[in-house]
Amino acid sequence: MKKQVQLLILIAIVILMPIIVALSTFVPIRPELAVDGGVNGDLSENALPASAYVSDKNITERKDYYLQKANESDGLSEQCAKVYLNRSEPVEYNEVEIQKAVDFVNSRQDTADFDMNTLLRLMYLDNETDYLNNSLKDNITDAILNFKYWFTEPGEDSMIFWTENHMILFHTAELLAGQLFSSDIFNNTGWNGTQHVDHALPLVNRWLDWRAKLGFAEWHSNIYYRLDLTALLNLVDFAQNETIVNKSKMIVDLIGFDFANNYYKGVYATAHGRTEDHKQTNTTVRAIDRESTADPAWVMLGLGKDEDLGSGNGAAIFLATGNYTTPTILEKIANATAHQTEPYIHKSRNNIDIIEGPIYDIGYQMESDLMFWWPMSAPAAPPVLESSLGLMDKYDLDPELIFNDETFVDLFEIGAMIYGTSINDFSEIIKDITQGVALETANTYTYKTPYYQLSGVQDHQKGMNGLQELIWQACIDRNATVFTSSPSVLAATKNKQYTTGWKPRTTLHENVGIIQYDREAQSLILELVLEFLGEKPYTHAYFPRWAFNEWNQTGNWVFGRRNDSYVALYSYNAIEWKNDYDLRADGKKNTWIVELGSKFDPQFSSYEDFISKILNANLQITERSIGYEIIYDSPSQGVIKVGWDGYMYVSNQEVDLGPYERFENPYCNQTFGTMITFIQYNGMNLTLDFENAKRIEEGLP
Repeated sequence: MKKQVQLLILIAIVILMPIIVALSTFVPIRPELAVDGGVNGDLSENALPASAYVSDKNITERKDYYLQKANESDGLSEQCAKVYLNRSEPVEYNEVEIQKAVDFVNSRQDTADFDMNTLLRLMYLDNETDYLNNSLKDNITDAILNFKYWFTEPGEDSMIFWTENHMILFHTAELLAGQLFSSDIFNNTGWNGTQHVDHALPLVNRWLDWRAKLGFAEWHSNIYYRLDLTALLNLVDFAQNETIVNKSKMIVDLIGFDFANNYYKGVYATAHGRTEDHKQTNTTVRAIDRESTADPAWVMLGLGKDEDLGSGNGAAIFLATGNYTTPTILEKIANATAHQTEPYIHKSRNNIDIIEGPIYDIGYQMESDLMFWWPMSAPAAPPVLESSLGLMDKYDLDPELIFNDETFVDLFEIGAMIYGTSINDFSEIIKDITQGVALETANTYTYKTPYYQLSGVQDHQKGMNGLQELIWQACIDRNATVFTSSPSVLAATKNKQYTTGWKPRTTLHENVGIIQYDREAQSLILELVLEFLGEKPYTHAYFPRWAFNEWNQTGNWVFGRRNDSYVALYSYNAIEWKNDYDLRADGKKNTWIVELGSKFDPQFSSYEDFISKILNANLQITERSIGYEIIYDSPSQGVIKVGWDGYMYVSNQEVDLGPYERFENPYCNQTFGTMITFIQYNGMNLTLDFENAKRIEEGLP
């Protein structure tokens, strides 16, 4: 009944749209103009350099170290470590934990594919040790033979198959299950294992080629790269097809190269296409969690401090129990970027825009086309929506698993009928939500110094509503991290405040970023839907005052010092502290400016000098009908000019905001859309040739 009432209200909104004027939801707040600040005397004044966040252990030692830590813990992934270690000495495993995973897989609930990949690894490892008891192995075998490996198979389930990470997990599971039980009948399809291998192989290969050619849709994800790695490492260790093994190794290499360029002091300190609040913030709601990429980055490259390690990260355990060895050159580059004494710039591009599909021979109608668009969260995007609804009906898929809320399906159909348009055309009318959630082209810019890192995606889907993205961040260390966002009631996860919402126009150059929030004068239907759902438009910054040795506020400028590193953050709208980390400015429209510095930068002799020079810098912000025109005379960069559209200029020089190539840095320059990555450093070369499935290391010391 509740959904019917909601739908009736939404229909009323559509009908009334031509005759209702726009509603303003801007609520001003009183500005705090007084100078404010504080000192956190319990924080150390001894700064650890970035080079301290690199392990001195080699990869064999790191694998062994992580295995021992995993053996001391008792989660599901840790059972892989115990079975693996049993090759040399008896180790007790937890049968109850494994059986829980079997039961979960049998339930066919969402994320069952995660546990299935772990169960398959246990079975393959046990082929070497014959350690698991027969009854438990029989239960695992039954679960494997009864599982649903793709949405085209019969049978009920509540599993999401089609996001980027789920897709490779399901394809990997089907391939490895088919290999393991090649002559057995799989009850859900009636196929034998060999038939499942034949079905899975081209799907695995397609996924690998997409990543090689176009990068990741879930770019720089500090939650989902862990899952990609678990699938890829299972392929590296157990796939019987040499092409698949080599391509999988090389995709792992590309993830490692991304870590090497974007990690800073043990933090994956860049933009994230998929993340969660608790991976980015330390709040009263939930303490900050270790990033899911932290442990695998340590095992692969030694990035991070040994004492900060967890023990139950599946990707790290799969690395420790497997055959993958990081190319020496990637470890050397990771070490070099951590020890960098001069500023370092890394640019990269992941994925394509929806409109670019035909350029890469990807259409919008075929089932195979949709398997490219759905993993980037584009099932409702204007050129794709009608085909998505057709596929949903063909396989009787749960619309909530595709669109998050089945009410949207009715809205699409009724809205199109009332407007007298196609469903795709109606999607265009409300594209700020239907296309905004799609993970289109991400041009990532990272500026790294020994004292801070500024990173983000340039000019990415401005004014659209996102899902799980972090668009930019300034990082001094794991705790002293600053970023902004504009929350939305349309977030898939309720109460998500920091890693979702309306996307800004972010424009970064070296240590300065200008971040504009606004939305175009858009369809009234969308504005009224937001009003109905209780949207309270504001932008806010995560600025943890407690993480800085001292902090200061003067008007709309807030400053922080962590050891010898400094950050300044400005809001055009009046700001108000909601607590000791949340700095809020009401209104959907705002401009934020961030500038970083240190006492070792030639422009700043001290924290006080940093504050003084920024407060005395000329700043002109002119509000336009959409966005702003900003002129900021940065103490470190000179005059910066930027608007809602067009170029960014620094000292009258145009700034490259993209599109970037696949990689642009001192170690690799790869044209986007090509299938060969060539990395070089200090006489060493690494060629990742996806056209011929060859991985070539040269010039090793």
